[in-house]
Amino acid sequence: MDFLEKIKRNSFCAFFSLLPKKANKVFCQSYAGKGYSDSPKAIAEELKARGWKVYWAVLGSKEATSLPPDVHPVKIGTVKEIYHRCTARVWVDNCRKWGHLFKRKNQIYVQTWHGFPLKRIEGDAGDALPADYIRAAKKDSAMADLFLSDSRFLTEIYRRAFWYPGAVLECGFPRNDVLFGEYPELIEKVQAALGISPDRKLLLYAPTFRKDQGLEVYDVDYRRVAEALGRRFGGEWLILARLHPNIAEKASQLKLDPRYVVNASDYPDIQELYVAADGLLTDYSSVMFDFMHTGRPCFAYVNDLAAYRGDRNFYFDIDRLPFARAETNDELERIILDFDPDLQRERTAAFRREFGICENGSAARQVADHLEKMRRQQA
Repeated sequence: MDFLEKIKRNSFCAFFSLLPKKANKVFCQSYAGKGYSDSPKAIAEELKARGWKVYWAVLGSKEATSLPPDVHPVKIGTVKEIYHRCTARVWVDNCRKWGHLFKRKNQIYVQTWHGFPLKRIEGDAGDALPADYIRAAKKDSAMADLFLSDSRFLTEIYRRAFWYPGAVLECGFPRNDVLFGEYPELIEKVQAALGISPDRKLLLYAPTFRKDQGLEVYDVDYRRVAEALGRRFGGEWLILARLHPNIAEKASQLKLDPRYVVNASDYPDIQELYVAADGLLTDYSSVMFDFMHTGRPCFAYVNDLAAYRGDRNFYFDIDRLPFARAETNDELERIILDFDPDLQRERTAAFRREFGICENGSAARQVADHLEKMRRQQA
């Protein structure tokens, strides 16, 4: 954004911030405008059911197609965005906000964050983060009125490393509520969107990105994995490859044999892929901590463990993860064939106790209750 554009945007922000705030209006954003997803989506659905009007920030028309008819798309960078953001009583976001924003005392900003961390984040990884990000993060925390946490462990990190002294609601991530119920319509939705036969079993492959944003590390032998899954669990398996949003546009560069794997990187809501998947393969991504609530098989493929540990290091020894781990394709085949559901169940229960994980499927309701209480207190 050039200097004149900043002056223009800041002027509109200053003017619109003086307008009355609409008590039942919420302005949401997910992953910097990439569509209707994650915890902001779950909160929006709960608030809609209570009569709130939802406005959603999107990058453009492509992202707007992911929104339901009763959620109003607002293109980022427009005067319309500034107006709706400034006249909403509540903001909801899952990532840090950048740029100059005017949040008034009678507005409520909920920062949902985006995952239970394995690698060190925010102030705990300050030496590895750009200075401009740290400035934006500190400003974002100063504006926030509420952070959402899924565990005692994450709450402690907020207190120590997020430059945030305010309220934390330890209720779970609203996006994960859907993992505690049965939603056959979502399975059918995923199958239709990706052209998948209902008789195929699905493994979601969802690795995180690397600092150099390269693709060399994604060397999974998809045929071998699919065949091992069939031998261990029965049925014919298909792998859904979903790269991290930071590198999703590179997914077309992967060599994907359609007999064994399809590219699901453009699918807007990974929670719906969790619901449809019969198992998960990841590396260091926090997706494992979401998917574990399904109780389905989860595997970690970490072929660059030493290098990744040297980037930011981990909050805890990776051996404490409750999932089977492999560093080569030979080992990956073996851990699939040797999968022990009882062992994963026992280790997951112990992990939840150790880190104080509180997910139970009621997070969106708890957040909405909390917001309506805050709104009444401000009235």
